[in-house]
Order: sequence, then structure tokens, then C-alpha cells
Amino acid sequence: MEAEKHFRSFFNFYRHHQIDPTDKTDPFKLNPYRHKLFIIKKLLILLLCTLLGVYGKCFEANLIPNRSCINRLINWFCFTSTLSTAVIVAWEALAGCKEDVKIWNTFNEIETALNICNQNSKDIFSKTCRVYSVIFYTLVALMCTMAGILLIQCRVMEGALMDFIILFELLSSVDIHRILQILLYVRIVTSYLYRLKDDVQDIVKGLNARVVGTNHDLETEDKLMACCSCYFLCMKAFIQIQDQFSFGLFMVCLKFSIIIWNEIYWTVYRAIMETSFELFCLNVVPYHFIFISFTWSCECLNGEIKALSQLLNTVHMDKTTSSIKTRITHLMLLLDYKVFFFEAFGVSKVSYKCIVQYAISGATKVSFIAQIMKDFHSEMS
Repeated sequence: MEAEKHFRSFFNFYRHHQIDPTDKTDPFKLNPYRHKLFIIKKLLILLLCTLLGVYGKCFEANLIPNRSCINRLINWFCFTSTLSTAVIVAWEALAGCKEDVKIWNTFNEIETALNICNQNSKDIFSKTCRVYSVIFYTLVALMCTMAGILLIQCRVMEGALMDFIILFELLSSVDIHRILQILLYVRIVTSYLYRLKDDVQDIVKGLNARVVGTNHDLETEDKLMACCSCYFLCMKAFIQIQDQFSFGLFMVCLKFSIIIWNEIYWTVYRAIMETSFELFCLNVVPYHFIFISFTWSCECLNGEIKALSQLLNTVHMDKTTSSIKTRITHLMLLLDYKVFFFEAFGVSKVSYKCIVQYAISGATKVSFIAQIMKDFHSEMS
């Protein structure tokens, strides 16, 4: 399978299954040994998160910087959302560990329908490989930079603040790993749709170049039927991804909104109180980066759908037969189904609009708190 070959290093990073070359229909199977290790790892994460949730209150003085009542409340919101997101993501990965195989088998069906194996697959996946590699290794560099700064500042930084940041990064690594996996799937589906768009573009050029009154070959109709089948398989793959990651995406979106609120609050706190909060906001930079990268990838995916729709609208229908019109209309109807959006149970839709809404909402909430802090600070002075 071409996608597995081009993304093998990342594929091995996430997978707990193997490939059976003798099975041409469903070549991806569970690897018993890796599957057991995967289950043990997720159970350990759930156990550690449960213990932290039960006994976390006992270590409040060591985890939550004690500055004021509002400070502790904001920090507890951030800590609770981080812990609950790690629990939900780990539980979802454990519950749906067998569903990942179905996604890769659907990818195999798409590649068979697109006949990618007999074409230059390097051109199809080259851009996707470069983009994903840049995102992946930039995130690793950000995490390493964050760890280096913590080591440098460990002697001068407040102990509770240091523990809070370290705990946040460790818990966030659970859902960051999950987001990276979803991002990989989104990029692969985008590559398939890009390849499908090239096929549709060739068909449209052929149809528009025809002379009125000439007979249409059955080959064009067969190509349009194949394009409809490929697009339907892409829809199937995306729905499988949506179903597998739905709970985790909801918690990730909720956590992102809370840490934006937390970050805006501490920025305002520093401006009003004229005091330093060291690295309290810097620790969320890797998380912001991966969430924005994921949102951008979702927008790129929908950009391919819009391009396909615009391309079909350029067809000169007066030069086509009724059977060709039926196939084109069928594909247009499939494009009208807005399935290529990650919806967190209807609460939020992963897009640029989501980020703007969270930022505005956080700034609005913090503005009220800032006014209270400012008045209190003036009275105390």
C-alpha cells in the first residue's frame, strides 16, 4: 500500500497492527504482540490519571501556584480539563483500538479504486509527507525547547509552578499523540481527494473539448462512475475517523478553549499586577501549535472539496448526454453532503471559526475578571 510505504516511519509510531500481503481485500490485521503492549500502555495511563485525580487535591500546594483565589480557580480549571482530556483520550483509544484497522483497509480500497499503485505515487504523497514531517518535527523541537528552558530555570522558578508545567506537558502528550494521528489521517484523505481532483479535471477538459452532436464514449461514463465510487470511499474513511475520535476531539476542543482563557488571564494578570509569571504561558505553545496545525489541515481538506465542486460547475452540460449528466449530478450531490467537518457532538466545528470564537470568548470572560482585579489592586494600593 502506497500510503503505508510513504508514511512508514509515522505509521510505525502509531500502529499496533500488521500487513498481510496475501489478503488483497483487507490486508491490515491486528498484531497480537503490539496490540497487547498498546492495551497495557493505555491501562497504565488511565491508572496514573485516576490516581492523580483522586489524590491531586492532597498535593494542591505542590501543584497549583498559590497567588490568590482567582489564580487558583483558573489554574484548577486548566488542570482539570488537562487531566480529564487525557483520561477520555486514553479511554477512547483503548475502546476503539480495533477500529484503526478498518480505516487503513478503507485507505487500501481507495488506492485500489484510484489505481495509485500503477501511477507515480511519489508525486501524490510527496507534499503531504513534507508538510506532515514539518509539523511533527517542529512539535518535537518545541517540546525539547520547553524542556531545556525548564532545566535552565528550575533553580529560580517557583516549585509549584515548575510542577504544574511539567504535569501539564506530560498529560498533554497523551492527547497531542492522538491529534498527530488524526492529522496524519486527514492529510492522507486530502492526498486522495487531490488525486481525485486531477482525474475529474481531465474528464471535464475532455467533455468541454467535445463537439456538439458527437457520440460520447462509454469510457467517460465509466470514469465518472469510478470518481463517484472513490469519493464515496473517502467519505466512508472520514466518517470512520470521525466515529473513532469523536469523544477525544470534543475534549481537545474544550481543553483548547480553557487554556486560551488561562493564557489570556495570565497575560492580563502580568500587565495589571506588574509582576512576572515566568513560563506560565510558554508551556502551552506546543499545544497551540498542534491544534492550529490540525485546524489548518482540516481547512485544506475542505479546500479540496470546494475545488472539486467548482470544477464540476465548469462543465458545459449542453455538450453531454443524459447519462453523463446523471453521473455528474450524482457526484455534485455527493459533494453537497458536508461530511468533511469534525464536529464535537454539535458543540463546535473544527475550523478557523472555532479558534476565533474561543479567543473572543476567552477575552470576554477575562475582561470581567481583569476589571475586578484592577479595582482590587487599586484599593489595596
